[in-house]
Amino acid sequence: MSPRPVPPQRAWRSPLRGPWLTSVLASVLLVGLLVLVVTGLLSYAAYDPRLGGSNDQTPQAGLLASWIAFDWPTSPSWLYRVNQGLHVTLGLALVPVVLAKLWSVAPKLFAWPPVKSPAHALERLSILLLVGSILFLMLTGAMNAQYDYAFGFSFYTGHFYAAWVFIAAFATHVFLKLPTMVRSLRSRPFGAEMRTSTADTVAEPVDPHGLVSPDPAPATMSRRGALAVVGGSSLAVLAMSVGQTIDPLRRTALLAPRGQVTGDGPNDFPVNTTF
Repeated sequence: MSPRPVPPQRAWRSPLRGPWLTSVLASVLLVGLLVLVVTGLLSYAAYDPRLGGSNDQTPQAGLLASWIAFDWPTSPSWLYRVNQGLHVTLGLALVPVVLAKLWSVAPKLFAWPPVKSPAHALERLSILLLVGSILFLMLTGAMNAQYDYAFGFSFYTGHFYAAWVFIAAFATHVFLKLPTMVRSLRSRPFGAEMRTSTADTVAEPVDPHGLVSPDPAPATMSRRGALAVVGGSSLAVLAMSVGQTIDPLRRTALLAPRGQVTGDGPNDFPVNTTF
């Protein structure tokens, strides 16, 4: 018989982990991911102008697509640019927050035993779908923004169906965890936590959810520092991406696949591919 895995609470000893930090990150994602869902569905509607024939790339979508099919307005002309720019730029900027959130709940992801009851099995399944779908969407979305289609399937179709898996799992997760998030945010004043130094940073009280280590290591960073790293990373990605949408900031768009300068004269428009 294989030995029992090391309990995750002892393998993950950071004193920063706990319901409060997880809930702060979750509150950011709650707002940001909702914006991504709305702009993504609007982008789908704009991408499929219902011209008939082979134009529809998801003909089997049924109710998943029929209710968001509408005529995209022709004016203002910049409307789609704003929607798509917000979707792509925000999606990239949220990557550090998503990774930090996964780090904060790592003990739960590796909890043992993995399933304790039928209800727990359903919750774990929803988390598996949530984590898998968001990582898939962000990875393929970033690759699509760079015109890298190494994944070998239609980005449009894959992104669409994965988005609905994410929406279902996300809605389930919010329904189950929103009360816990609210209670956790109220448990520690945000301002006081932001004034706490590394030397004064201690673990939260052991919680029933298993996020807090029963044997925490000494703090090497405050929660303020951790949030600053995550927030700074998101702002850095934002600064290197937003120039793709806002022309005056084009030279700051270091992540732009076409470079920072489009050219001069009548041919100063971007070209995706040449044959």
